[in-house]
Amino acid sequence: MVVSLPRLGRRCLLAICLAAWALPVSAQQADGLQAALQAALTLHPAVSGKQSQVRASEYSADAARSQRYPSLTAQAQQFTSSNRDLSTGEDLSTPITLRARQPVWAFGRIDNSIAFAEASTDVERVDLLRVQRQLLEQTAIAYANVLGSRQRLQVAEVNLAALQQLYDQISRRERGQLASMADVRLAATRLAQSRARVGQYTGELEIAESDLLALTQVALPAQLAIAPALLQIKEGEALRQAALESSAEVLFKSQEIERARAGVDQARTASMPTVYLQAEQDYNQPSFRDDTRLSVVVEGTLEGMGFASRGRTSAAVAQQSAAEDDQAFAINELEQTVRRLQRSRQLQAELIQVQSASLIDLEALLGSYQRQYAAGTKSWLDVLNIQREFSEQQLQLVQAENDWVIYTLQLAALTGALDAPAALNTEEQ
Repeated sequence: MVVSLPRLGRRCLLAICLAAWALPVSAQQADGLQAALQAALTLHPAVSGKQSQVRASEYSADAARSQRYPSLTAQAQQFTSSNRDLSTGEDLSTPITLRARQPVWAFGRIDNSIAFAEASTDVERVDLLRVQRQLLEQTAIAYANVLGSRQRLQVAEVNLAALQQLYDQISRRERGQLASMADVRLAATRLAQSRARVGQYTGELEIAESDLLALTQVALPAQLAIAPALLQIKEGEALRQAALESSAEVLFKSQEIERARAGVDQARTASMPTVYLQAEQDYNQPSFRDDTRLSVVVEGTLEGMGFASRGRTSAAVAQQSAAEDDQAFAINELEQTVRRLQRSRQLQAELIQVQSASLIDLEALLGSYQRQYAAGTKSWLDVLNIQREFSEQQLQLVQAENDWVIYTLQLAALTGALDAPAALNTEEQ
């Protein structure tokens, strides 16, 4: 008997099936290095905290620019005894003065103060870019570490399965009195070592996944391989030049020099007087015939007979010199880092070629040893040793490939090549 579902029930069932089919697709879309980079930039508290510092600096620059606007002052007094005008009898015990001041000329003091505040804001913006670049590099390395740890675990699991088969084989031969108990014990020892290594790589994978989660703030499967386009970088001198032009650290040091120069100008003009256009309105003060007064006021302060300003200027000049030295040091460190990463990446590429060829030979040799053991011309120890050598060679190849990827990602981060995949718009910084 066929039972027909109601139309509404069929629609619900169809919707559930479509949702179930869509889940794996959504999970795949939420994975990969690009998703990890975007999640880190969006969710990591270091970025939001630095963005708050940028906004705070922008508000400080707004406060500095407000020095160009007029300032208003109100002053009210209350005498303890009654004070009346002799002619009018008006109570004058509460005199009030309203004053408005508009800066007309400050000899560059206000302009330099604003320039220093704006330079400080630019420093914070570049520092935000530096934090974002560092976060991108850390996230890319963490993602590559997860992939590498998983590959090493897979190799160890394959080796464990192979040793389990060999152990079962020698155990059967021992029961048939074709092998000794010493061979069984040796196989059991190698099997236990392989299990321990699987446990070690399982723990390393969990640690790598935890490190990635701390950066992305959201769990990612980290199953997708890194796109080959992200591993295409410049070579040689072009790479070093691109790193120098795109380095957030060098840009940060350059902006610190600009702020130090603005600080020198600010210190030199800090003691300059200011010319104001002043308007005053008095109430309950009969000593003035006209209660409204307009005047030009020149106001200045010479702190410490001018020695304080001189000391601040000398300190600002020293800070500028220190900033210039820091930039030179940052450039030297960057060039050294690029050379080291380039050489390490080249060595890993060469190692991959050698180990790949060696692995092919070892795989053929392993099959030959197993056949010779079955024929009685090779000992059991030779078979176990070649199996271990084959597994070690696989692990070294996986490690070399993973190191090559990490070095490549580090160089890509230095040159800003990870900005586009992470949707980082440096023009808005």
